[in-house]
Amino acid sequence: MKTLYLLLFTISIHFIGFSQSKLKDDFNYKITYNLTYKIDSTSLEKPKSENMVLYIGEKFSKFSSRAKSLKHSYVIKGNSGHTSREALTDFQYEILKDNHTNKLYYILQIAYDRFYYIQEKNLFNWNILEEIKQIKGYKVQKATTSFAGRDYIAWFSPEIPIAEGPYKFSGLPGLILENSDTDNEYVFEFIGLEKKSPKLPFKINLKQYVKTEKGELLEINYRYRRDPLSYVNNPNISMDPEIYKKYIKARATMLKKENNPLELK
Repeated sequence: MKTLYLLLFTISIHFIGFSQSKLKDDFNYKITYNLTYKIDSTSLEKPKSENMVLYIGEKFSKFSSRAKSLKHSYVIKGNSGHTSREALTDFQYEILKDNHTNKLYYILQIAYDRFYYIQEKNLFNWNILEEIKQIKGYKVQKATTSFAGRDYIAWFSPEIPIAEGPYKFSGLPGLILENSDTDNEYVFEFIGLEKKSPKLPFKINLKQYVKTEKGELLEINYRYRRDPLSYVNNPNISMDPEIYKKYIKARATMLKKENNPLELK
């Protein structure tokens, strides 16, 4: 009898672990933001911009660049392939928020490798103020917080009772329509809200990803971006040593200009 109980307990633990690794939902809403950002602190007068999307369902929300969310990001012309212009992005991550467990999953594919790390969803200590204004016809209220080395001003709408927002931001009594750090180096601006009909199915199997820690994933991604050829270690790829030196120098110059991430610590 004890053996039977042990077997049933082992099977149940395995089933729970398996079920938790497969996450799925149907997204009801799509919110689009424009992100204006200054990733190079030596060129703050030349901001870049990109559209970002937030999908919201009953269980999960998913945030990424619009380019990352495109289904057909690879275009074939003749006998060669190239990345579509619309699919180019500075932001390769996806952020998944679990409303049931209050966990946040930061997901990143590096070359052929897939990684994720987990944080608590409730990262923010919001200070809600009385100031109000209008954004695209919605009444919004001001709130402030600090996160990862920056101070932020957010505008949320109680008229849209969804405690969500762009990037990792969440936890206000209404959808965040606008959010910016006080230096205006990362500014999320609301473009529009769309109700999905039919709902958009979503699923992910985390067993296909390697669980890591935030710092470790940052190091892995830096190693890849510094030298993608060495990272993939493909024996079919070779390069003249002098050209390789110039290539590494160019990569180092590029990385020096990516010195102002959203999360400073």
